[in-house]
Amino acid sequence: MSPATVPDAYACPLFENRPHAELISAVDALTKEVRASQECSDDTNVKSLQDSGKTIKDNITTLQTIMDTQDPTQVNTAQIDQSMTTALQAVSSIGEVLNNNVFLNSKCGRQTMSTGKALIALNDVINGIAPYALFAVSMNAALAPALPFVIGGVVATSGISALAKMINANTLDMENPEHRKAVLQNTCQFTKVAKKVRFMQLAQSGKIDKITQELEKDVTMYKQNFAKPSAELYSLLKYKDTATKQITEVQKQLASDQTDLATIDGQVNSNNDDMMVCTLAQELVNWSQDGTSFPASVFNNLSAASAQNNKSQRLQAMTMKSLHQASIKRISETAPQASESDNALKSCAQAGRSWIAGIRQSITATAAIIGQNKIALENELNQNMEYRSWKAQYSRIQVQQVTVQRVEKAMQELSKDNSIIDRSELAQRMVILKAGLFGANKFWSLGKSPVLAWIEHTRTMHSQSISAFLIGLKAVKSGSWSLTGTGQGKNVIITPGGGMYSDPVKQAQDAKIMNTLANFTLDNLPLGSRENEIACQQLEGAWLDWSAAMDHLGAIQFFCDMIDPVLDVKMDSSVVAACRGVGQLNGRMQSESIVNQQKNILISKGYHNEAALVSRKLKELQCPLPAVSVMNQ
Repeated sequence: MSPATVPDAYACPLFENRPHAELISAVDALTKEVRASQECSDDTNVKSLQDSGKTIKDNITTLQTIMDTQDPTQVNTAQIDQSMTTALQAVSSIGEVLNNNVFLNSKCGRQTMSTGKALIALNDVINGIAPYALFAVSMNAALAPALPFVIGGVVATSGISALAKMINANTLDMENPEHRKAVLQNTCQFTKVAKKVRFMQLAQSGKIDKITQELEKDVTMYKQNFAKPSAELYSLLKYKDTATKQITEVQKQLASDQTDLATIDGQVNSNNDDMMVCTLAQELVNWSQDGTSFPASVFNNLSAASAQNNKSQRLQAMTMKSLHQASIKRISETAPQASESDNALKSCAQAGRSWIAGIRQSITATAAIIGQNKIALENELNQNMEYRSWKAQYSRIQVQQVTVQRVEKAMQELSKDNSIIDRSELAQRMVILKAGLFGANKFWSLGKSPVLAWIEHTRTMHSQSISAFLIGLKAVKSGSWSLTGTGQGKNVIITPGGGMYSDPVKQAQDAKIMNTLANFTLDNLPLGSRENEIACQQLEGAWLDWSAAMDHLGAIQFFCDMIDPVLDVKMDSSVVAACRGVGQLNGRMQSESIVNQQKNILISKGYHNEAALVSRKLKELQCPLPAVSVMNQ
């Protein structure tokens, strides 16, 4: 029995850090779905859904702004509490509407739920809200009410319960692609909830380190994906590292200079008379004697920031440095006489104020240039496709690392004794969720669980595609037969009595040619001929049906791999048998899984070899692929 594995590209992520825009789009899609139907124009439930959608959008926008704050000391935990609580209440309100029997039995409800799009949109909202709840808990342990939403059990129940009600009302139709997608999404949601509850139980057992290790496996995996850059990328990364260090040094000095300037401004603002300013300016002259200390550092830093930039910025740096030097000279000349001459005092103070203004202007210019340099550097590096790919992976690692830290904090909160009610509630909801998706219910109109219905429907699609492949293959071989001597009526033996029959030896030889498509060559079907074009169309049609059959089989395998961690003896045994087969731990199988059964059939009947033959002949006849431009049409 092979280990169950879900490819990275299709993994059902536990704690998505989805873009803010995606959550907003999900809310819009949900409200649009109910608003689009004429039957819903005067329905009070629709008004409630729209109001809840607006509430979510408004509060998530606030939370996104807080999440983007770099300085944790600036985070307003009270605002997080208020916005998160309001948003979660709105999500729950939407779930209640979609589970309300009065709504579901109304014309508006039946129309809304018939397409399946409302369920899909609800799942997207659920997936989008979870990271915000996780952030809220990680920032403020007092937000324990958000913990069930971090786990997902509360809101996931809404989607799966609505799905179960569609089954009971005989409105769940596996022929409807949106309904199939709804089953797939709800099952994905369940697997996430199940794993989060497992994390919760580990946390309660004091095994938070194990949770962190499991989550950090993803970080390690991402790192391995780009640990060995090409020579070109390595050169670019080295260049970036050098440029970034230069920018960082300038930024570090800028922060120090800004602190010193704030001190100077504080003194000038508290006492702005000429004597005070002149005395302060004289002290600044002393500071600058070494050529590196503040305020000389300000002008040096501006020169460093603009060294590789355009002429106007370099000219600005030179001008400000000249002001700096002139100010030192003028203050050095007038300050000694300031106590005896009013003109000297006034001149000294004026030079001091001008100098301080120049310091402030230079600091502002340096900050602006740093921002411009960062953008310019990224724009330059982004010209390289490999760098863009590397950057995306790097960003993913950073996001994942932040997520790991937040999950760890949330699980620490869940491990406390005062969260036992939350844990109990989640455990109860897990039973409801599992029954809704995997349980056997004789009263369901489908007669089987949604998960099993999805698997069996996809298996039916696989079988239909195989049938279509065989029909296409028959047409291809019929064409091959028509090219043989026997197929053209040439290999005929005439009996003494005037009877005719095909030469059995040559007929057998031609049958072998037909079965191997040996006469599908460019000699018999020249490139550019109408015959070659028709043969290619038939071969391609057969191949596309085979490819679709393999996709259906792959979809079942992916689905089974996704739910494998949550399969157990308490659910419908047909689901377990479909995905795992029936066997023992010693490896002895009584029956194979659906996927393995179908694979064995394809191999035993020779269909796999036939498909390989079709693929080979597509290449030998140089059959054309669609033009690339078709992707833009």
